[in-house]
Amino acid sequence: MRKAMMCAMGLMVIACGGGGASQPTTGARPIRGPADLITETEINASVYQNALEVVQNLRPNMMRPRGSTAQGPVPVVLFVDDVRMGEMSAMANIPAGRVKEIRYINGRDATTRWGTGVGSGVILVTTKR
Repeated sequence: MRKAMMCAMGLMVIACGGGGASQPTTGARPIRGPADLITETEINASVYQNALEVVQNLRPNMMRPRGSTAQGPVPVVLFVDDVRMGEMSAMANIPAGRVKEIRYINGRDATTRWGTGVGSGVILVTTKR
């Protein structure tokens, strides 16, 4: 009886082992930071040509309009080095190699920092100086 029980326990251990391939633990996974920040390290590891491509591919939710008015959704506003640039399309003129970081700042914090008109938040691009 004891021998049969040990045999059954051994089979349970083998069956619970998964038997599949293990996940690689090397540094092969791309570096991914927080949802509201794209760092220089992450940008340098990418193949994108400009800041717009970086955001569109790495953190597209940063560009998602939040809130709405009678005229429609309120767009996220672009600032480059603390200067209001307006439209997101202006990021296409910033080479990815010149970007130090791209940060999304929520509407409440953006309003505190820059005043009204940024209720959907701000994408703040900081360039290398």
